Amino acid sequence: MHYVIWITTAVFIGLWSLLAYGVQALLALGTGLTGMPADWLALVAQIPGTAWLEIWWPGWREALVFTVQSAGAVLGWLGGAAPIIVWLMWGLGTLVLVLCAGLLSALVALGRRAAASGVSARASVQAPG
Repeated sequence: MHYVIWITTAVFIGLWSLLAYGVQALLALGTGLTGMPADWLALVAQIPGTAWLEIWWPGWREALVFTVQSAGAVLGWLGGAAPIIVWLMWGLGTLVLVLCAGLLSALVALGRRAAASGVSARASVQAPG
């Protein structure tokens, strides 16, 4: 059972690391964005199904423009601190994963010890004689 706990933890740490690396790469890529370039607006106009989307979500183009401009402003505000923030969050997440795995492993060890002592106690009570 310990192997399952620690292998699962290692897989989760690997996935967590990939996520942190991807977020850090995206944040580093987006620090130069200050708004929505005009060619993106032309690309938004070419999205298939825009008429259908306009029926279900009126004003979606304006919402998209606002979202991208806001994201650009936030990324510009974060600037060079974004990678540090991401890797600090990665460290905290990894610490939580390792602590949870250690706690689960300790619970398994305590459960096995209690089961072993319960078996030996039952064996001494039910001894033939």
